[in-house]
Amino acid sequence: MVEVNVDGLDLKFETLPDLFSPKKLDNGTRSLVEAIKDVKPDYQNALDWGTGWGAIAIYMAKTQPSANVVAVDSDIAAIKTATANAEQNGVTNLSVVLSHGFDEVDKDIKFDLIVSNPPTHRGREVVEDMIAQSFERLEENGAILIVVEARLKPWISKQLSRVFGDHKVITRSNKHVVLMSTKVSQ
Repeated sequence: MVEVNVDGLDLKFETLPDLFSPKKLDNGTRSLVEAIKDVKPDYQNALDWGTGWGAIAIYMAKTQPSANVVAVDSDIAAIKTATANAEQNGVTNLSVVLSHGFDEVDKDIKFDLIVSNPPTHRGREVVEDMIAQSFERLEENGAILIVVEARLKPWISKQLSRVFGDHKVITRSNKHVVLMSTKVSQ
């Protein structure tokens, strides 16, 4: 059992050894979660890409009970764990979906916020596709927030700027950086 307190909100999670950061909420994910309230506090349709055991999605659903939150992951163990954690934390406005990217996400849904601690270990193509697909699924003025290890910032910054036209650094530490891009009219 992992117990997490973010901004005064206490959450409890079951994890698995094969899922990312099984013993605690990693510092990068914490930075991302803490950034949400400052950059996009009023989201109504949000997506957590690569949810793992569900920490980000459950936080978003819990702090914005009127929002529709979708969590996607391509790992069946992650989906089962995130679903159980949503129930354990009393979250009812969260859909947990087994999907490679947006493949199984309702095509009619556009999001005003997409967040991810992306699976950079899966290779550049996976993350680059995630960024490109997110642009298509964001509403006008919707935002994407990504946290990565600081050493990966140049690559992710380049991809965000290529797809969205620009990006900005929201928070930075020695180990992690949270980046954001917004979809605006061309």
